[in-house]
Amino acid sequence: MRELRKVLNWKFWGMMLIFGLLIPWVFKQGGSSAQPYSVIISLFALNSIFSVYAGSFLRKNGSFWYLLIIWPLIFLISILLGYVPAIYGYAFAVLYFVLSIFAYTAGQEDDVDIEKQIPIDGGIKGV
Repeated sequence: MRELRKVLNWKFWGMMLIFGLLIPWVFKQGGSSAQPYSVIISLFALNSIFSVYAGSFLRKNGSFWYLLIIWPLIFLISILLGYVPAIYGYAFAVLYFVLSIFAYTAGQEDDVDIEKQIPIDGGIKGV
């Protein structure tokens, strides 16, 4: 139950809404002079960093891997609402999903390798 409370952290899910919906909306309202910079600053840099944070947050709290899809889905909503142009918005959503997966699985190469374990002589006997 304690792990479920960590995953249901309202600050984390609120940050998803801010990075997925509010920041693209703010940059869209900025006008055409801020448009080239909004792609670089908001969509690529900030959201990529948040994708890595989301993947590592979910891994540290022992979440299931399928929660990684929620962040790109929230970003897809901003594409459907017209905050982000669809021409590159879908590619960014895939990029965010891939970055989240990389962050989620990073550090798992130190897991126990079954093939390198020392076998027990005579097998496992009943207790």
